[in-house]
Amino acid sequence: MKSRRKKLTQAQKRISELDSIFKRIYEDDISGAISHERFMKLSAEYELEQKELCAQVSEWEKSVDNHEQDKNNFRQFIEIIRKYVGIKELTPTIVNELVKKIVVHAPDKSSGKRKQKIDIIFNFVGDINPLENYQSKTK
Repeated sequence: MKSRRKKLTQAQKRISELDSIFKRIYEDDISGAISHERFMKLSAEYELEQKELCAQVSEWEKSVDNHEQDKNNFRQFIEIIRKYVGIKELTPTIVNELVKKIVVHAPDKSSGKRKQKIDIIFNFVGDINPLENYQSKTK
């Protein structure tokens, strides 16, 4: 993430530099210091570079924001988990603090035995299903 943030800062700086460069070449075109054809070529190149940088900056900002959100969610989850280390009984308070929702699916009787899938969506971390991993290893 450090390198992503550094690239993001550099790209934002380059975008503002391109604005300044574009202003200068526009003034040079108006004053006749460069030909209009040269101005058109340079401006097209700079505009393309700036457009690509803007797209990258947008993508990187989303990535950094998602990373920060995930980090905050993880911290909050860890704080809650630390409170309940070694619990002997599951209370409604604990469930409400740890679990966002529980989804109970319709039963499946296709194999001759009744099976029912249950999804537990935890606060801050989403769907973690350790039983699914356990069941696939035991088969």
